[in-house]
Amino acid sequence: MKLKFEYRKVWIMFFFITSMPFLSYTQNIEINSSFQSTAEVIKDPISNIRMGGYFRFLGYVRNFHDMYDLDVPNYYSGVHPQNTTIGVGTGYREPMMMLSISGKANKNVNIGTDLMLNSPFNGTFNNNSIAMYLGTNVYSTINSDFGKFGLHAGGIKWYRQSKLTVWAEEGYLRYSPFERAPYDPLTKGVSDRYSKYYDKGSISQDVRFGNVAFQGLTFTGSGIEGPDASTFSFQSIIGKTQHNVGEIISYGKDDYSAGLRINNNLSNGSNFALNYFTSITATDSVKNNYREFSIQTFEFNFKFKKIRFSGEGGLGSYETHITDKEFGELFVINLDIPEEYIYIPVKLQYSRISPQAVNVNSSFQNTSVVELVQSSVVEEGADATIMTSFGGPINNLGYLANNREGISVNTEFKIGAVSVSGGFGFYSELERINTNFSYSHKTNGLMLSRISYFSSGYGPYKQFNSYYRGVFENVNISDSIYVNNDTISSGYIDTNGLPLFDKFYCSSDLHLKYKTRVFGKDLYLFSLTNYNTAQDFFSILPVTNSSAFIRHFNQQFDLCYELNKTTAFVFKYGIERVLGNEFTDIDDTDPYPSDNTWGVTEDYIPSFKARNQFGNIVGFGFDIKLNEGAYLFLRHSNFHYYDKNFSATNIKGSETTLELKINF
Repeated sequence: MKLKFEYRKVWIMFFFITSMPFLSYTQNIEINSSFQSTAEVIKDPISNIRMGGYFRFLGYVRNFHDMYDLDVPNYYSGVHPQNTTIGVGTGYREPMMMLSISGKANKNVNIGTDLMLNSPFNGTFNNNSIAMYLGTNVYSTINSDFGKFGLHAGGIKWYRQSKLTVWAEEGYLRYSPFERAPYDPLTKGVSDRYSKYYDKGSISQDVRFGNVAFQGLTFTGSGIEGPDASTFSFQSIIGKTQHNVGEIISYGKDDYSAGLRINNNLSNGSNFALNYFTSITATDSVKNNYREFSIQTFEFNFKFKKIRFSGEGGLGSYETHITDKEFGELFVINLDIPEEYIYIPVKLQYSRISPQAVNVNSSFQNTSVVELVQSSVVEEGADATIMTSFGGPINNLGYLANNREGISVNTEFKIGAVSVSGGFGFYSELERINTNFSYSHKTNGLMLSRISYFSSGYGPYKQFNSYYRGVFENVNISDSIYVNNDTISSGYIDTNGLPLFDKFYCSSDLHLKYKTRVFGKDLYLFSLTNYNTAQDFFSILPVTNSSAFIRHFNQQFDLCYELNKTTAFVFKYGIERVLGNEFTDIDDTDPYPSDNTWGVTEDYIPSFKARNQFGNIVGFGFDIKLNEGAYLFLRHSNFHYYDKNFSATNIKGSETTLELKINF
């Protein structure tokens, strides 16, 4: 009964919000007294239809020189894994060709849909597919004296609300521009991608970047006049995110999200907002079993003598049919100090997100509720897959997690032609929940993820877990260690497997960008350094010795040289090091006890040592502008990932890709 009562509250709230604007328009509705089955006149129906989209062909040749034994039927075929794979497409649900179709039913109603067309180019038509990409969308916009109101219904809408409610985190946009994502747009100039990254620190992306996929009803309003020349706006949703379709027991059962944001823009440039978001999932066929989480926050953004204060704070909660609802605080507060005060601009951030504040649709990562880790799916109808790491993620600077509190310092300034950005952060967990850590590979993560898409527990030691364009590994703290060939207690885990230690994290970034001219042509150089650690003691800066459980170092260099107006040369070099201490997983087991293929012998000798991982990549390529809205991108990379102590880990290979993208 309690769950049903919560449903009614959400529905009543949403109905009330979405109905108010329409009540004032009743006097403007015209009703035709006579019924007729067809319209009297249809003028120029074709002129109201608009079409556009893109064609993107991606072909690749992937060659593994050294490889562990694979058993991934959906990737390889044959008796043994093949060293060389020739294919088309990225392996993700990304269209080779997308056709967007939109039309205007009347002055206030628009309809849009999109079709995706895919072909494996393998000589057969059996795997060719034509399907909807984001579904059919209906948009309605009403302009009035009170404001502008919009309604969206139908297919997928890319939506964001606030950092702590609905938002896909972008971090500080420090990354290597060498690898292209399918959604990367085409630029007017051949080197505009790199010049914008130098000038702004980011590359222009499409509407999906930083947004969450949502399907349902969205109602918005803007330009609503308030007191003292202020204006109000709002947006409300009810429907499903990708995390609401992972565990549907049967069709028609309750599994949805609802959200509301009311924003007030003041005349002095400040703004304040109230946010609410909730997700409810019935986990059995009769609705007795369920889980629910919700977030309600207050958001602010204002200036005081050129110093900007911004942030968001509130309460979050989580409950199931077997656990009572518990509330927890969550805060993210930013203080931006301009260079007039301390010579360089500085951004200070304080964050505190309790373990009871749970939300898998926000910018922070869930580390306290394991049931929500497997709630994501690749696409509707597929089985749930692990998309994000759990436990203690060792994140790059700017990526937050719940059950964690910390401070970060960031800056960005220029010294001549050199742009410098970077910072550091230190965090501690609030409650002892588990003994696990996790980290994502930066240098070779994309290559490793393509071995087995959206999979967990693959690799010679079952250590890899792949998500979209990335891979993470889990690290376990041991209850015993080897000392002088003897086994003694580590003192970190009790007899029930619970932690006896606190977790602390440190993150640091240094991003350098340089622009010059060589032989009259633009040359761009980028250097990105990340160093992150996890340990059982407080430290402001990352730890440099083996007292840290995990030390993760990553360095990437990128170069772009504009050969002429239609061709740019690009280059990348990256290295990665991961070191674990003696209290983390050690190599004490033969990964192939009954197999002597692929260079792994039956007399495997464990090292009884912790992680000592190396990764590197060297790549080059060309960006070629064929015409306006048509580009050819060529890339070739050699990569190597290995572990000196876990000797079966030795993945070495190369990949050549050809991408042809045409906008129309």
